[in-house]
Amino acid sequence: MNSSTIDLHVHTTASDGTLSPSDTVRRAAELGVTLLSITDHDTTDGIPEAQQAAAASDIVLLSGVELSVGSGEREIHVLGYFMDPNHRPFQTILSKLRGARDVRNERILARLKELGASVDPQRVRHIAGDGSVGRPHIAAALVEAGHVASQGEAFGRYLARGKPAYVGRERLSPADAAQAIREAGGLSVVAHPAKSGLIGQIEDLVADGMEGIEVFHSDHSERDVEILLGIAREGNLLVTGGTDSHGPGSGKWVEIGSVAVPEWVGEELLRRAPQAERTQR
Repeated sequence: MNSSTIDLHVHTTASDGTLSPSDTVRRAAELGVTLLSITDHDTTDGIPEAQQAAAASDIVLLSGVELSVGSGEREIHVLGYFMDPNHRPFQTILSKLRGARDVRNERILARLKELGASVDPQRVRHIAGDGSVGRPHIAAALVEAGHVASQGEAFGRYLARGKPAYVGRERLSPADAAQAIREAGGLSVVAHPAKSGLIGQIEDLVADGMEGIEVFHSDHSERDVEILLGIAREGNLLVTGGTDSHGPGSGKWVEIGSVAVPEWVGEELLRRAPQAERTQR
């Protein structure tokens, strides 16, 4: 298995991961990761806890987030780095996005009930813990209720796009997402563009304000990496990489630090850090 000291795409229980922010940092430290970013969906709530854990280790922790944005019928994931977690307008946007997620979850549960695969909303909430409820938590509840054998089957039968219980939700445009991240002091990066089928749209997304692309990812092949590196170099784009780990027991567990991300990726990213971030290191 490849290993890396850099992982810039990790989820915790603040959204749909299975490890708490502090346990995520400790696990990363055990595995030799020294540059880490927690990029939970539509929230930065896990960052303060992670910062406390990082202070007791050799890890440099970057503030991060992952936003789901819309472009026509396509969902695009955008990673943000270096945002000020206390930036009120940005937190207002995140709150609205989580509210839209809650409405979506209610509609998903209603559809599952109609399909004969009812789950207890309170159980879903319990599975999510302190984090915001997402489809992985509903998938876990479907497994517990005996409707499916695995979270993968839950998505394949009910929850994935195009399946009978799938429900879209209100999303930012790519341009609005890039602007929100920029105004909060951050840099915006297109997440896993090869996995999402976005290689042909990178130029348009850059025109919308995206400043980089996630080249190294657990779902990217060597050929994907080669193509994306070429695009990044030609467009002078920031390059990032990470596992997209959601922790053990999640629908698709990828170990933290298991994607080989070159050291120069972290060096170039830190050179782009806002002055306040550099001063803290």
